[in-house]
Amino acid sequence: MQDFTLPGVVGLAGVALYVLAYAAMQLGFVRGQTYLYAGTNLAAAACVLFSLTETYNLSSALIQIMWILISIAGMTRLWLIERMVRFSEEERRMLDAIAPGLPKDQASKLLEIGDWHHPARGEALIEEGRPAPVLGWLASGSLAVSMGGLPILSLGPGAVIGEMTYHDAAPASARIEALHGARLFCIDAARLRALISRNDAVATALERSIAHTLRGKLRTTSAELRDRASTAFSSR
Repeated sequence: MQDFTLPGVVGLAGVALYVLAYAAMQLGFVRGQTYLYAGTNLAAAACVLFSLTETYNLSSALIQIMWILISIAGMTRLWLIERMVRFSEEERRMLDAIAPGLPKDQASKLLEIGDWHHPARGEALIEEGRPAPVLGWLASGSLAVSMGGLPILSLGPGAVIGEMTYHDAAPASARIEALHGARLFCIDAARLRALISRNDAVATALERSIAHTLRGKLRTTSAELRDRASTAFSSR
């Protein structure tokens, strides 16, 4: 009946917290680099450490102390990132478009592998039939999209390009070139694939955003094609 003493019950609660935190992370309910996960592990370690006051074990005590220190270090890191990492208004709009809801530490990694680009008018950003070299976000100006040499639609500020092929380097289905005053944030596709291969949080945020972007482009393309068909029919 030793487990039903106060230290024993607290120790069992600590074990339950350990299992709950690990299961929640493995099942995708929480991420490893969050206050919730670090705090749950800290509480679990503190509970198990308290239980050792009844039956002391040096090895177990050292493990729990190190777990507490690591959890505190992780929470301190998150706190420092939240207060020291600053994004401009333009960077925030870009991140909201490409990877909404991404924590600051992960968002910083996207910014590190990208750069601002000012293409000349007529410069091809994506060539039809070739893998898109970048995942881009248009801050200002406009872009022209064509397929087989025929114009399809134009893109304005806030548009995302390269979203269909950045993840697998498949050939692009259309050509995208710069028009007047284009300014884009471009993330190198090869470096982005390397990042998402080892970072589930970035991959999930990108997939969620890209699905929304594709739906918007399909609606815009359908509307423009209907307008052109209507104009062509009325001009006969």
